[in-house]
Amino acid sequence: MSILSVSAQFYCQVSLGVVVPAKLFTPPPKVDSQVLILQYRQQPLFKNIDAKVFFQLVKAGFSQKRKTLENSLSAGLQIEKSIVREKLERVDIPFQTRAQALSLDQWYSLYRELALD
Repeated sequence: MSILSVSAQFYCQVSLGVVVPAKLFTPPPKVDSQVLILQYRQQPLFKNIDAKVFFQLVKAGFSQKRKTLENSLSAGLQIEKSIVREKLERVDIPFQTRAQALSLDQWYSLYRELALD
């Protein structure tokens, strides 16, 4: 996962399209490509969500790529590490997890946990 993939899944229904063979590119890459189909969601994926706050959380999580969520969220949101650890534990996310390992549903659970304060 990346901020781009979180954003795409948040705003769109994502599916895979046709495979584009590597030989069609110049110079040809070592792998084939695939078209990504993005269908804009008519209804929000999650109810009662402030997208701006949600993406502040996601951006904070990805702000320090090689750091754990505990460290990156603490620094990015200016919250004590102990509080971040407690919130992560409440939503069953190990504190040493990295941002790219979270699913969209886990980001939403973490958003809800942090937004309650």
